[in-house]
Formats: sequence, C-alpha cells, structure tokens
Amino acid sequence: MTSHDGDGSGAGPPGPDRAAVMIELGRFADAIRALGPVLAATPDDARAWCLLARALLGGGELAAAIAAARRASALDPAADWPYRIASTALTSLGRPADAVGAARQARLLAPWAWRSHICLAQAAASAGQHELAAEAARAALAIAPQEPDVHVTAGKAALGRGDLAAAVASQRAALALDPAHAGAVNELGLISLRSRDRASAAGYFARAARSEPGCAVFGQNAALALAGIAWLVAAQAAAAALLAAGATGFGLAGRPVLAAVAAAGAALMTWRPIASLARLPVPARRQLARSLRARPQPGVMRWTRPARGQAEYQR
Repeated sequence: MTSHDGDGSGAGPPGPDRAAVMIELGRFADAIRALGPVLAATPDDARAWCLLARALLGGGELAAAIAAARRASALDPAADWPYRIASTALTSLGRPADAVGAARQARLLAPWAWRSHICLAQAAASAGQHELAAEAARAALAIAPQEPDVHVTAGKAALGRGDLAAAVASQRAALALDPAHAGAVNELGLISLRSRDRASAAGYFARAARSEPGCAVFGQNAALALAGIAWLVAAQAAAAALLAAGATGFGLAGRPVLAAVAAAGAALMTWRPIASLARLPVPARRQLARSLRARPQPGVMRWTRPARGQAEYQR
C-alpha cells in the first residue's frame, strides 16, 4: 500500500477502487461487501484492509475497524493511514491515551504529511492535551495552509484552550477556502454555545445539516440546540403566565403588558433558529425529530465527524 496520503484513491485493482468511491459517498456497508471478495482472493492486500478499516469506522463498527487497521499495518508497516484510522476509532471508544499513541505513531511514520499532524491534534484535543493539540495544529498549518481541514483543526485546538477569538478566526479561514465546509460551520455553532448564544448556535447547526443532510452529528447538534431553546422558551412562558396571573406590585393593567413583553422576548429570541431549522432537508428534519423524541440533554454537543487527516474524508 505505502500510500501515506490515506485517501485510498490511488491507482489499483477495480475492487478496492470501487470500495474507495463507495466510502467517499458514505456507502460504508456497500464498501464492506465489495471488499469481501477482494480480501478472500488477496488476503495480503494492505490497501484493501485499510479500506475495510475505513468503511468499518464509517459504519460505526469501531472494534472491527481497529482490528482491520492492525492487519493493514502488519502488512505495510510504513503506512500511516492505519494508525490514523485506529486513532479515530480509539477516540470514539473513549480510549484517549491509546488514540494519542496511535496518532503519534502516524506522525512518526509521515512527519511530512499534514493529515498525520491533524490526526494528532484531534486525538490530543479529545484527550485534553491542549498544548500538544496546538503544536500539532501549527505543524499542519505550516505544511498545508491551503487545506480547510487544517484550519478547522486549529480552531478546535483553540477552542479547547478557551481562546474563542482564535477559534472563530480559524473556522472563518476554513470557510474562506471552502464556503461549503459543513464542519467549520458546525464548529462555529459550538463556539456560539460556549458564548451562551443558543440562537446563533442553532442557526449554524441547521446550516451544517442542510449542507450535509446525511451527517447525523449535525442534525443531532441542531436538535440539542433547539431543545435548549425550547426549555428557555418554556421558562419564559411560565414566567409570563405567573406575571399575568398573580404577580404583586403591579396594577391589573400592568400585568398583561409584562406578560406580552415576556412573550415577545421569547419570540424574538427563537424566530431566527426556528426559521433556519425549518429549511432543513427532509432527512435532517427526521433526524432532528428523532433526537427530540430521545429527549437530548444540553451540554453533550459533539464535534464534527473526524477531519480528513484523522481517518480520511468523513464529511
């Protein structure tokens, strides 16, 4: 394999090439099925094992993805992509120290590759190692400032350090390079949440979900933001009802006015995110409805799916 860019798109047999295209399209189950006969015929094909690991990762089969990545690494010890896939899966499994270790190995094998640096930055940020995340993000920026994903990762590292201004600047730099970058938009939503601006956050999440309706994370984040807003609106409505029904110290004419003011404030706070969410594509609206029925709790917003450098193209 020895392809350190990790995109799985180099010239190769038709079977692996078809699987690579399916992965690019998010058709992970189809890619897994396509790779079955390939690996049965050529079990020592490191690239095919790595593609299988990537497809398993995309399908949420994390333990199987790690096993396939290890097989690919054993067949091609010089390849960094298997370690990046393993790092992503380990992060998702809640094993941050192991994820950082795998990412370090990926960077050791390919120090010239920006993907290996942002893989380490992602893993380190998830592990709470913010200085390491910042260092790795800076290295990626030095290698590939033209890559939007590098700026997205730098922004994540800045957000982890609590530097909101730098985080916003990095995401806007990514959008300047790729105005349709849903991951950068999603990150702006997370930054807005850190600033307690739920209305803006919901709008950003809705925009990200519209850009990529197949990504459950963006729809889930939009639903979580909407749920938070709904709680605030309910609280304001209750306060308005109390004012109208029995608040003391005001004349009878004053209470309805105060209630109307509270209701107007709730409407002003929510009209923009609700309008944005109303424009979601049908798949995203369905995901949003499922999320709301599951009673999501504020505060569990997720980052974007891993950037290109962590497990290759996942958006």
